[in-house]
Amino acid sequence: MNQQEKFNKAWELKKQGKCSDALKLYNELYGRLIKDANKYARSFEGSVIDKGNTRKLMPQLFRKTDEYLKRDNLACAILNNMGVIYEELGDRDTAKKYFEESIRLTPDNLNYPNPKIGLEELSK
Repeated sequence: MNQQEKFNKAWELKKQGKCSDALKLYNELYGRLIKDANKYARSFEGSVIDKGNTRKLMPQLFRKTDEYLKRDNLACAILNNMGVIYEELGDRDTAKKYFEESIRLTPDNLNYPNPKIGLEELSK
């Protein structure tokens, strides 16, 4: 199953009320995305500096990771959908964290109000 199929399956599971199964799939998707983003970021010289037994993670590593995650709407959509599920489960604190991270990783040129709406709903 590719990423889009997993994403669609997770949403279907959520709609069926199978929230824990949906969260499991979303976690798998996001974990894979983070691994890919990290691999991408480490490909840039100067992102990680090894000196003896010490490894320094340089600011560029984090910028490039975010750049990768913001290249499309997959990361922000996954995080938003996880926030929705946590909100429905009554875990408002966790939902808030996911909505905030979704907002942070929404591409600059994308009009994606969903996590902002979710965050506003939590404050009511």
